[in-house]
Amino acid sequence: MSIDHLWVAIIAGGQGTRLFPISHPGCPKQFCHLDDKNTFVQSVIARFTSLGVKSTQILVIVTNDNQEALAKEQCIPRGIISQNILKVSPNLGYAGCMIYAAKFIHDLDPSAIIINTPSDQYIAFNEEFANTIETAVTSAAQGYPVIIGVKVGDIVTVMGCGHAIYSEDGNPCHQVKSFVEKPDRETADKIMRKGNSACNTGINVWEASLIHKLFPSDEKYDGISTDDFMARLGGLRVAVGNFEWYDCGTLKSLYEISQKTPNHKNASLGGGAFERVDCRRSLLYASKGMELHVSGSEDDTVVFSVINEHPIVVVVKQSECAKIKLLAEDYFKHEEILTADFSMGARNNTVLHSNISKDLIVGFVGVENYAIYVERKNDGNLVAIVSQQLRPQRS
Repeated sequence: MSIDHLWVAIIAGGQGTRLFPISHPGCPKQFCHLDDKNTFVQSVIARFTSLGVKSTQILVIVTNDNQEALAKEQCIPRGIISQNILKVSPNLGYAGCMIYAAKFIHDLDPSAIIINTPSDQYIAFNEEFANTIETAVTSAAQGYPVIIGVKVGDIVTVMGCGHAIYSEDGNPCHQVKSFVEKPDRETADKIMRKGNSACNTGINVWEASLIHKLFPSDEKYDGISTDDFMARLGGLRVAVGNFEWYDCGTLKSLYEISQKTPNHKNASLGGGAFERVDCRRSLLYASKGMELHVSGSEDDTVVFSVINEHPIVVVVKQSECAKIKLLAEDYFKHEEILTADFSMGARNNTVLHSNISKDLIVGFVGVENYAIYVERKNDGNLVAIVSQQLRPQRS
């Protein structure tokens, strides 16, 4: 594909409440570590520079001062220029941010083709992904706006996504007939069986001039819905790929895309130090400079971090991880409420005394029989010991 006029707009203004407490107002999901090398937003930059997009033609859109500071810290070392890190009003929403990016880019390059992308997805970069993007860019250059879709074979994932229903017309990019948002199980089953649909990844491709024309400079587009935006586009098409794609919204989905140990299928993220004993299929997260020792965890997520100078340890049953969203939404609105331990659908858990008890916050979600102890060592580093006791006997 021609790259001279190819731009990328990374929409990085979200909060990531479902990934709490890894994601929090001080470090939203898009700036958290996806693996030992990259944060989410850094992985997006790498994905598109690998396709040949110039780093000077990549924008990062944020919505507050803290996000702007994190974007500069993480993205400038990856080649993004500071002028392309744009802070906008949080009232714009995803569609508004895409319009803003298109107008900004159009002023610099009226011939630009823009790839708009979320900042918090996992995509296995391969030839299939590259080919799908190239197909979409070719269609956009012919005047047709395109969304990137992907085939999904898991009904649970299908139920959690929006879907483009398209005409099987033989074109490389199919005409979109309608959208279905997060279908129930019966509808999801019908969608999968019929086969003329693709999960909407949120990645869109179009000419900057098209958006510039559709949304005059004097028009206010704060709060415009994605549905209204797509309806105004008209002639929308979908490029359907078969690449590996995850919307990393929950702690469970973060575990699914993380590199795991070969025998017990455990994953560790965050840059801290870890020790595991008798753990299986668990995700352990410790921030840099912190030590996490876990015993007996099975199908759980254990997070050890610091929020607003409070050390926090949260143990979450992966099958129950969606529950934490409600707590996170309250906290993101009123940060002062997170000053005490919390428990959601959990029982028989214990917080042991330590030398930082007055500062420590502990949470249990859907788990039982855990004990937690946290201390500050002489060198100032924090150590957490998390152990499940009284585990049920297997027959």
